[in-house]
Amino acid sequence: MHFSSKSFIQLKNRLKRSYKSRFNKLIKELNHEAPTKTCEWLNSHSDGFSEFTPLHWYFIEQVETLIYFLKHQSRLSVNEDFTSIDDEVFERWNRSEFADIFLKSLNQGNSLSLANKKTMKCFDEHLVSLGNFHILKTAHPNKSYRIQTSLGDQKKKNMISSMLAATLHLDGKELKLMTNSMKEMKSFSSRIELALKIIKSHSPTSWERFAAFTEVIIPINQEEFVSYSHQELPGTSMINLYHRDFVDLMDDLIHENGHHHLNYYLNLDNLIEEPIDCIYYSPWRRTLRPLRGIYHAYFTFFWAFKLFADLAFSIQQNTTSYPFNESEKEKMAWRAIEEFHMLNFTFNDLKWAYKKQLISSQGWELIEEQQKYLKKYSKKISQLEKQLKIHRADNRNLKTTLKSATKKFLKK
Repeated sequence: MHFSSKSFIQLKNRLKRSYKSRFNKLIKELNHEAPTKTCEWLNSHSDGFSEFTPLHWYFIEQVETLIYFLKHQSRLSVNEDFTSIDDEVFERWNRSEFADIFLKSLNQGNSLSLANKKTMKCFDEHLVSLGNFHILKTAHPNKSYRIQTSLGDQKKKNMISSMLAATLHLDGKELKLMTNSMKEMKSFSSRIELALKIIKSHSPTSWERFAAFTEVIIPINQEEFVSYSHQELPGTSMINLYHRDFVDLMDDLIHENGHHHLNYYLNLDNLIEEPIDCIYYSPWRRTLRPLRGIYHAYFTFFWAFKLFADLAFSIQQNTTSYPFNESEKEKMAWRAIEEFHMLNFTFNDLKWAYKKQLISSQGWELIEEQQKYLKKYSKKISQLEKQLKIHRADNRNLKTTLKSATKKFLKK
């Protein structure tokens, strides 16, 4: 049962065990391939990788990518006739942070094989620099290093450095916060501490999950981004702390934590098949998405529902100590309502995918458990809907949209 605190501990222990066996396997594979600077560096510092940390996990993910390119080097074309393997390697480089180097080499008339070799050399040097800078903390990045914003890198006057870091102590939970200045640190830390205090008081299960899975928060100052995280970097949330209000902050903290929770499962097991077909209507994006998109959405937005349902009912019962204004109260009630309806809609698509064997038994158990919990809230959601004022029309429009989408995209 992934709702229990015991399950968090078991899940994290499983990933720690997986990390150790994975690292040992990686060292053997790397030593078996062509000599690299990364291989030499890892052999020299392997003792420091004995224990799982999110940063160690992130680093070995990058090393596995290097091994992928090393293994395919001898199979790449030296002429212009691309094979399926050539296409695969091309796409991986093209989606990477080294795409500029790779494409420049091809545009200079080099074969795919030579372009792969040249780009691997830069990637190899980058990994050693990454290890020295972020893991050993012994040297500044070299010229091949690519800035890692998800690790708290910043660039000022053509120099790469780390953002300021502080550890927030939250009732036994240590949370690392990185900022650009002391002024931001003071402002952001107080807002985050208050948000988490309210969450712990009124949605204890949301707090338990946050305490279990979120380790680092890095602010992003781009208006078009709300928040994001990476599967290969467990526990690090990039959150827009500049353009979002206080209710949004609570939402973003719990939403990204939902991704971290799910990513622990995904880093261990194959929960879903991932066909690229965009055939599932996403009520959150109002567009068609692949299975991975709506599976992630259901799992993570469920926790937003749980948070705002808990807060809305606490307000309804006059048990909140924080003085939310009327607009904030309405917003939280509406967030609970809209998530409730969108989750119920998406559950039907996930059920269809499960019947088509695109979702594993374990993957389905996670969703089914959430849906059973969701069902218990039907009457309470109806009560909240009657109290809506500002968002009454939004609620009608949402139901109309979902009804239309059901007719148009329902799978049988």
